[in-house]
Amino acid sequence: MTMEKNTGPKTTVDAACHVAVGAQSNDHSAHLAGVSTHRFFTDADTFVRVQLLVTEYYKLDVLSNFWDVYNIEAEALGQTVVYHPNGIPDADRTRPLIGTLSDLDRLSPPNPHRSGRMPWVLQINRNYLEMAGTLERVYFTAPFSLAVNIRGYENLVADMFERPRFAHRLFTFLCDDVLSPYLETMRETVDIPDLLMDGRDAWASPPMLSLDMMDEHVVAYTERLRRNLGGNLITRGNWGDAKSRDPERFFSQKCRCSPGSLSVLDPDLFEVGPERVKRYARQHDLSVALAFQNLCAKKWERQAYDGLAVFLFFQLTRFQQRQDFQRMIHQRPATVLAEFFRSPEAPGNTHGIHARGGGRLHIHGTVPHKKE
Repeated sequence: MTMEKNTGPKTTVDAACHVAVGAQSNDHSAHLAGVSTHRFFTDADTFVRVQLLVTEYYKLDVLSNFWDVYNIEAEALGQTVVYHPNGIPDADRTRPLIGTLSDLDRLSPPNPHRSGRMPWVLQINRNYLEMAGTLERVYFTAPFSLAVNIRGYENLVADMFERPRFAHRLFTFLCDDVLSPYLETMRETVDIPDLLMDGRDAWASPPMLSLDMMDEHVVAYTERLRRNLGGNLITRGNWGDAKSRDPERFFSQKCRCSPGSLSVLDPDLFEVGPERVKRYARQHDLSVALAFQNLCAKKWERQAYDGLAVFLFFQLTRFQQRQDFQRMIHQRPATVLAEFFRSPEAPGNTHGIHARGGGRLHIHGTVPHKKE
């Protein structure tokens, strides 16, 4: 596999018009490459080669290096993870690792070099650095979502109300004994001391929790983890702005978890309204990341295609005046049709940095044949 940097033609287009386009693609990447999802999620070389080729295939501005983030730390602790054929692995939350309070005392911190697929993630990061020559960020499960994966949502919420001391002991263990050593090891293995740690926290979303709970159990432990790591750590991926009853307060909480930036995901972007998001971002001098769901995941329908194209244009035109703006296609299912995302009207071809004369990586290569 070879890669080259194409700086593109010189242009007078204002940099403020640039929109960085990326995608969260996992089982869809495996589907495109014709490899099993089990191989994709266990073989570091296959994973990186496929994701780099997907980056080129869809003309993305941001390298596609997102793995099944929510499973890694839970699996390393001993939580059962189900590997679905042709799908994304997922923690079996019907059988939580911490079924009783005493189970927490029996847990041992994982070894990042030996436990579960933590070594697989370390190798992925090394491969990206070697093959792409760059590694801008790595991913992890934020404390709240990790707690849900090993304790169960209902149990955890009950702990927060009825057994708050236990809940805080669990979050402290996850921050100090599980996540901090793992994240430090990720930085050490690629020799990038200030590598951005990008945590994902979809479970920390209204109405799954109140904004008071968000302050006490989400924001506080993100900030604790950031102090442990010496900075350059964020958590995001929260939904539920429209269900929060106070979107501006929720925006401020998300900005404490991800300083300097605000991300809003569909359908909240549509329900809250892009103008409201943009107004808050301008007032607080924030960069903006918007994530859009796939509306044509099941079959190719011209009406759905036109609707998505119009919707994207409607949202993007409200944010392109900002220099710090990123657009993310949120989790492409395996069977989503590639035609839309490779069409002339696709986001990468119409709004991406490279479409406006900016630079991006060109990747050439194949996935080596291997018996499954």
